[in-house]
Amino acid sequence: MKDLRKDFKYTENQLKMPEGHLERFQMKLGPEPDKSAGQSLWIQRIAAVLILGILISTYWFPNASPISNTSTIADETVDLNDISPELGNLETFFKTSINYELATLEYGNYEDVAFSYLDELEKIEKDYKKLSKDLQTHGYNKLIIDAMIENLQLRLELLQNLKLKLNELKTLNHEKDQTYQL
Repeated sequence: MKDLRKDFKYTENQLKMPEGHLERFQMKLGPEPDKSAGQSLWIQRIAAVLILGILISTYWFPNASPISNTSTIADETVDLNDISPELGNLETFFKTSINYELATLEYGNYEDVAFSYLDELEKIEKDYKKLSKDLQTHGYNKLIIDAMIENLQLRLELLQNLKLKLNELKTLNHEKDQTYQL
């Protein structure tokens, strides 16, 4: 290859730019871009991808919302009365007895004992609601119906045991008070 600089008598002095050329060129280019602007562009891109992903997932899985599932649980319960009138009467008897026992409870100074029993009662009642939902889902099933009746019996027995326990505690406390008075 031939060196063209020799042919044209090239020298670096001949290519010298006029004064102020570099400054004018930089002014035309404008200020240097801010590096943080490049980072914010990446953040915007990531946010756009996330939003797009959320929109696509809601399109593909519209019924996957946990809020809609929890709102329908209460609507999916069945009473024993829906199965037969005899079972409905039995359920009504137990629920009335349970409500009576709850209404006649006297905690006295033993609220902590009563609340522990009532917490257990609440757990058992949640199980009853699950059984009722299962009955709705699976239809007439003798095992589920028997479990529902046993649940009602257990709740009533638990309340009766609570009443006995509270009476025992009151009696013990009363006896202690009498021995202190002597």
